[in-house]
Amino acid sequence: MASSSTSTQPEIEEDVETILASGLATPTKKGWKGTIAVDMDDVLCQTNATIVHMHNELFDTQPPLTLADFKNYLYWMNRGWGTPEETVEMVAKLYQAGLYMKAPPVPGAKENLHRLKDLGYNLIIITARSENQRAGTEDWIAKYLPDIFDEIHFTGAFQHLEPTKEEKEGHVARKAVVSHHKRSKAEIIHSTSSLFLIDDSSENAFDVANSKYPHEGSIKVLLFGNYPWNAIIHGDPSDIESPLEKMTYFEKLKNNKLEEYENIRKHKIEKNWLPPGVERVSNWENVFEWVESFDNKRSDSQLDKVNDI
Repeated sequence: MASSSTSTQPEIEEDVETILASGLATPTKKGWKGTIAVDMDDVLCQTNATIVHMHNELFDTQPPLTLADFKNYLYWMNRGWGTPEETVEMVAKLYQAGLYMKAPPVPGAKENLHRLKDLGYNLIIITARSENQRAGTEDWIAKYLPDIFDEIHFTGAFQHLEPTKEEKEGHVARKAVVSHHKRSKAEIIHSTSSLFLIDDSSENAFDVANSKYPHEGSIKVLLFGNYPWNAIIHGDPSDIESPLEKMTYFEKLKNNKLEEYENIRKHKIEKNWLPPGVERVSNWENVFEWVESFDNKRSDSQLDKVNDI
């Protein structure tokens, strides 16, 4: 299978817009070892930890929220939120209160991203954020992680829930790629010939691992962080999904099902099932160690092929 350095890039779809960046550019270096895709929230920036603090200040939730309450990446499935539409309104208030710039970087991110570049890899961001959030996202990257990324891809995973906002300018990578329809991360990994994705979402990990796109190597996703929302990956063929797992927090509370749900959750966490193609990494030091090992094995494999000629 062809490596990313020799793959032909697919044509850009008509409803995907490529915006060339100006100013803080990270040029693509031909002949590098390939591309690594990185998620934004809770991989690069401590979004949920910041939301916990701001949520308690703005909405006076009692008892106060903690990070342990974030058991699902969909906020409306957790305590302290509401319906999907109400949750989007609450998140909008958090952004208006300065969430973008208040979230500090994840420890070790900057140092180890530079180490990955030094190894010879190009880095891109693939985020579920939408075009409406581009300016704030780029401001944050310009402040905390400048001159690292070649591309930023906005999938717009929740854009259908957002109000329309006017176009804003500002770029901090060689180009920003924004979608005018929802795109999966698996699609973008394929279109960018990325070697693998570093992401904190167990849902994204499952989707990418099970995608049918051709892929180099056995590992497609490094599932980042020991977070409550990625403690379980749904999709274990030996498990039967309980209807409780699809209920919102308020539905479980209303039906007196919280304890039953917690028992199901505890069992699945203890089982610790991972789909083929996914490995867990706790932090950025672990990420670099994994990539360094991957890099060494890849180099040895390529050397063996040369020696066999």
